[in-house]
Amino acid sequence: MKIADYFKPKSLVYTGEYNEEQTLINRYVYDKEKVDEFHDIALSDQKQYVQVIGLSDLTKIKEIKQVFKIDDFIMEDILNVNQRNKIEKIGDYIFAAFSLMYQDKGEVKKEYMSLVFSEKVLMTFHESEPVFLAPIKTLINDYEELKTNQLDFLFYQILDLLTDDHLNIYDVFESGMNQFEDDILETKQIDQDNFYILRKQIIQFKNITFQIYDHLEMILKTDVSFINKSSKKYFDDLLDHMYRLDLRINQLRELMKTLLDLDINNQSNRMNRIMSTLTLFSAIFIPLSFLTGFFGMNFIYFDILSYEHAVLIFAGVCIFIAGVMIYIFKKHRWF
Repeated sequence: MKIADYFKPKSLVYTGEYNEEQTLINRYVYDKEKVDEFHDIALSDQKQYVQVIGLSDLTKIKEIKQVFKIDDFIMEDILNVNQRNKIEKIGDYIFAAFSLMYQDKGEVKKEYMSLVFSEKVLMTFHESEPVFLAPIKTLINDYEELKTNQLDFLFYQILDLLTDDHLNIYDVFESGMNQFEDDILETKQIDQDNFYILRKQIIQFKNITFQIYDHLEMILKTDVSFINKSSKKYFDDLLDHMYRLDLRINQLRELMKTLLDLDINNQSNRMNRIMSTLTLFSAIFIPLSFLTGFFGMNFIYFDILSYEHAVLIFAGVCIFIAGVMIYIFKKHRWF
């Protein structure tokens, strides 16, 4: 590693690919009476949700860090989009960073999101426009229960949206795997390239969903003052959905392994049949090759070769031997 490529701890360096994405701020300040939307960086005595889109403008990122007093190490993790999935309590707020999958226009896409959640503010950071969080604005404006409850309900709502997206992604993967199952049962073969692409996506999907479930469960077992007991039933329901999703993914992975084994067995059986056929043909021609070699020898005295019907007799003998061998093979069910 070159020394120029080394980033000191607490370095604010964006590691993603959206370097041209303009950094935008969507800030929603709300209570049960009204909702105000701003596009600046400021504190508020009311509940507020701040959505940061685009992480390349380090000047704005540093301003966000200073205004909301975000720890340098956390800010470094936010900009490092290759972070491991995690949800953890740090001081008086919760920090989360995870990759996620969602469906957009029939295509499965992968995205990164980080989240900072405290008593008065919940912030999400995105590399590009978060299509998967599009319903949040409508929920903040129209959903009375969201406006009435504390910010932990918004935290639950975001995770619930992600879980719903993951359930939809599961349906897509299950449909693809069922198609492969139909193909392998009907044609005894599958498109291996597409199968391995789907297999890779399912493994990534499993890693994403399990970590979110596992870490959220641990967070809810700790004493977090800004997660109210009244919200526990919502988080319990969310954990139940995540757990059922994890079980279904495990079943899908088992089906994937079964199909892979079945495809390997089919290929092996196909190859065995080919080799058996070639071996049978070889066995049939062994005595015929012997006869051809024997009668093809250049003896001076070989009376049978001068016989008028010798060729017909030789051909008949060869056909008879081949027929007997085929009958024996068929009788023993060798083909």
